[in-house]
Amino acid sequence: MRKQKCALSEEQTLDLIKNNTYGVLGLCAGEKPYTVPMNYAYKNGALYFHGAYEGLRYEYAVFNDQASFCVVDHETLVPEIFSTDYASAIVFGTLEIVKDEDEKKEALLALIEHLAPENMEKGAEYVNRSWQNACVFKLNMEQCTGKERRRK
Repeated sequence: MRKQKCALSEEQTLDLIKNNTYGVLGLCAGEKPYTVPMNYAYKNGALYFHGAYEGLRYEYAVFNDQASFCVVDHETLVPEIFSTDYASAIVFGTLEIVKDEDEKKEALLALIEHLAPENMEKGAEYVNRSWQNACVFKLNMEQCTGKERRRK
């Protein structure tokens, strides 16, 4: 990281990741990068996403397991000094498609708990009915960095 004075601690970085719900997943197949905005949940040192067993995200994940994920907590333009205040985190790791039935269900429940905690009962019923149809992606976090600049 170029600006060490802006670096967040590991704990602050994980808090930023845990307290947000949306980011951008970066994948690459050969020389062609692909990014896709995703909801996510953090559980046991990994990020979980859900999607389909088809499409670019799935194809790229099968082709190359290396991935990154970026979460932006906030950004505020500071036009009078031609700058921006912000907080963000970037995760690097390996992406896998979850095959274990129990882990897949737990990941889907973690997504509901993180994104719609007021609907856990209804969400659990939905997971029990349809978990087989969802593709669950797991980003094993090997490295993460966070950065913040706040001048006000």
